[in-house]
Amino acid sequence: MLTYENFVSVLLSTVERAGLNIAYTQELLDTHALGRSLSVTCLPDGIEDDLTPQEPALRAVIGFRWSPEFTVFSLRGAESLDNIERFVDERLYAQKSTGPALEVEVVYHLPLSPEQQREVNSLPGVARAVQEIHAALADPDELVRVDSQLSFPPGRPPRLQSVTAVRVWNIDEALYDAELLAATFEELCSELHAMLELLATHYAVARDEPPAGPDGPDRRYLKPPTA
Repeated sequence: MLTYENFVSVLLSTVERAGLNIAYTQELLDTHALGRSLSVTCLPDGIEDDLTPQEPALRAVIGFRWSPEFTVFSLRGAESLDNIERFVDERLYAQKSTGPALEVEVVYHLPLSPEQQREVNSLPGVARAVQEIHAALADPDELVRVDSQLSFPPGRPPRLQSVTAVRVWNIDEALYDAELLAATFEELCSELHAMLELLATHYAVARDEPPAGPDGPDRRYLKPPTA
């Protein structure tokens, strides 16, 4: 099985080769359970992150969680689990026969106008529109799930706080093969780029500047130290 460092290296290399507009990455370590997670935030072409505390209204975040048992599998193999499972997680026992499986999520954060925030009843239409956009890019069984967050201020009408579209990529056999993993991430990046551009057109997102060409300046973003 690939190690966490191998996995992250393949992911970021594929993202860079795909030419995605990367705003930044974030890597977190759970100091209690020793799990790790990584997220990569991407923007539509021609949009620059202004580095303010407020996130860009339209963005896509690639994210996954690397649980402690994955590290055990990748470094020691399944045969070592009998002696250490009680120190790590009871999930290890259930995974000994099938091996680990991992999900990578791509979460699209959608912009909302003040009118849309007030019109809570418009949410089904927003969800349908986003799913129809994604349907042109993916199989019918792999459409995005649309999630929303509502706020109910005291004495005031409810407001729509946020809407996201979630696309889940299952990583199974690719955890053992760097070439297969790269091919999976290439498909993910291709779909993500197309989806972001379609969403930017749908929401009439203003472009700050034209996309940088092959001779344009290199984008700089914070890479995790493990990459």
